[in-house]
Amino acid sequence: MKQSVIKRVSELIEQRGVTPRGFASEIDFNYSTLNNYLTGRRKAIDVSLIESIVSSFGNVSAEWLITGNGTMLKNESLLYGVTQEKKGVWTRPRIPMSVAAGAIGGFADSVGLHDCEQIPVIEAFPTYDYTMIVKGDSMEPKFEGGDEIAIKKVTDYIEWGKVYVLDTRDGAVIKRLYDAQEKYRCVSYNKDYPDFEVNKADVFGVYKVVGLIRI
Repeated sequence: MKQSVIKRVSELIEQRGVTPRGFASEIDFNYSTLNNYLTGRRKAIDVSLIESIVSSFGNVSAEWLITGNGTMLKNESLLYGVTQEKKGVWTRPRIPMSVAAGAIGGFADSVGLHDCEQIPVIEAFPTYDYTMIVKGDSMEPKFEGGDEIAIKKVTDYIEWGKVYVLDTRDGAVIKRLYDAQEKYRCVSYNKDYPDFEVNKADVFGVYKVVGLIRI
């Protein structure tokens, strides 16, 4: 049974379209331990592996992981809240709003998963949560209006000076971020646009830009 559990974990990793190291990061599990399981160097499987997977991906069936009975997903149409599988194709939601490459404003609407178009996963990118379309020219030449960006929610720390998307009370904005105590300082690449600050209390989420598509 132990080998079967690992086989099913391997199947889940393959379906997720990530590397074992990326998967370990997603479930907040020690990569060396996971790798030892996958390569057979460690035979005794700790129940914490199953717990980490189920707690991280609430739609994955614990019964399937442990026994092989049933299906991988408890709800075949919805995976992890943001990812869907349709006829074997894994997708991510494209948020139906533009991320402002300028001053924020005018984009604040509540968006649910049902509002999002599902786009096939771009396997060349690191693991990401959503894609969005860039609007404006303040981040040129790095990001142009019409570019589609892949973003992943930050759960650990922010690398100051890197490009992030802020989900704020006034909409979504893409900028280089710097710490300004109780605020984020937002900096454009285009020098025609001045820096501005956003209160951290007004930010619902911070997303790192991990991929770019330009047509």
